[in-house]
Formats: sequence, structure tokens, C-alpha cells
Amino acid sequence: VKRALEYFPYLELDVNVQPITRTVLRMTIKIRPEFRWKEHYHGSVLPWWIWVCDAQNEHIYHSEYFLLHRKDFDEKDEHSLTFAVPIFEPLPPQYFVHAVSDRFLGCEALVEVPFKHLILPHQHPPHTALLKLRPLPVTACDDADFEKIFSFSHFNAIQTQVFHTIVHTDHNVLVGAPTGSGKTVSAELAIMRVMHENARRAADATAAGEAAPQSLKVVYVGPLNALVRE
Repeated sequence: VKRALEYFPYLELDVNVQPITRTVLRMTIKIRPEFRWKEHYHGSVLPWWIWVCDAQNEHIYHSEYFLLHRKDFDEKDEHSLTFAVPIFEPLPPQYFVHAVSDRFLGCEALVEVPFKHLILPHQHPPHTALLKLRPLPVTACDDADFEKIFSFSHFNAIQTQVFHTIVHTDHNVLVGAPTGSGKTVSAELAIMRVMHENARRAADATAAGEAAPQSLKVVYVGPLNALVRE
């Protein structure tokens, strides 16, 4: 009996939730099989149903057909599923995550996801404050050829504030500002950064006797043809 139970399929679930907005919740499920696989009983693949439900309202907010293959089982891989589910206020006590075998009767895993300590984002996230900085001159680019494309001598307040992050780091940047506030120039500074880094890597590779990096390509996506042509 003990040996037979070892072949009975069972999944260990680890659930992590992260609010994206006050109405959308990102859910990540780590799946680990905890049983012994035998071709005679399980075949080459085991199908499962994964669903998320609210016990209070009896609503299923997400369902997914998950296939566990023998190859992945042998390699002891941890499977991951990521999806978004709705969330409502007032918050329910919890959601439940079910993993139910599509082939074995009574084979089910259940995880409770409590919301007692869940912190939702602010209703209206505050904008980044515009600091009172001294406008940077275009010479801060430290590239005489690049400086010639600008028809002004100093960057405006928004461009000055984002200059260091764009030009001196590889962080992702989202600049949201009114029309005519200089977002295009900020994008051009990012392109300059990529060009400089590509040239530096090429020089380092040459000095080390290695192959130079591939040719540089920058994709610029604009909402208006006129803006892109400019």
C-alpha cells in the first residue's frame, strides 16, 4: 500500500501574489511534483487543471490546462505559472488555488492565499516631484558631434532631472510628461548612451584581441510619422 501511494500523483504548490493595481493581482505559482513516476501508471504526460477561485462568491477567476511531461519530471524542474486575476474591494478573506488531475480521481492540491496582510497600491500614485535643479548645458553630453544636433544651449527641467539616469546608467526609464516638454530629446540621449557603450565595448574587445560586438541597432517607436521622420 505504501509503495502504491508513492505513485499517486501529487503537486506541491507555492503561491506568490503581487498587486499591480487596486483591481489586478499578479499571481505566480511554483509547481513541484512530489511522487514517483512510472510509465505504466502515468504514461508520458500528466494533464492537470489549475484554477483560482473565491470561496465567498464561488467565482473562478482563472483556469489553465497544465501538462506535466515525463522529461521535465526526470530533470526535477520547478514549473512556474504567472497570470493576472481580478481583485475587488472590500478584499475577500482569501483566494484558493486548486490543482486537480485530469486523469486520477481524487488527486487534488489546494492552497489558501490569504489577503489579510495584502497592501494595495495607492488609489492615485503620486507623480515624481520636479526638482528645482540648475539646467544642465548640452556640453554635459561630453560629445561634441552629438551636441550639434541640439538647437539650444541648456536642457530643460525635465531633461535635466532624467539626464543622469539615462546617460550614466542602464536602468529602465519611463518619462511621462506633457506634449512639448522634451521627451524626444530624452529618447535621443538614450540613443547616445547606447552608441557610446557600443563603441566602448568594441574598443575593449579590440584591445583584448577579441571579436568586436555586433553592429548597433536602435528601434525608435513613435506615435506620429512626422515625429519619427524628425
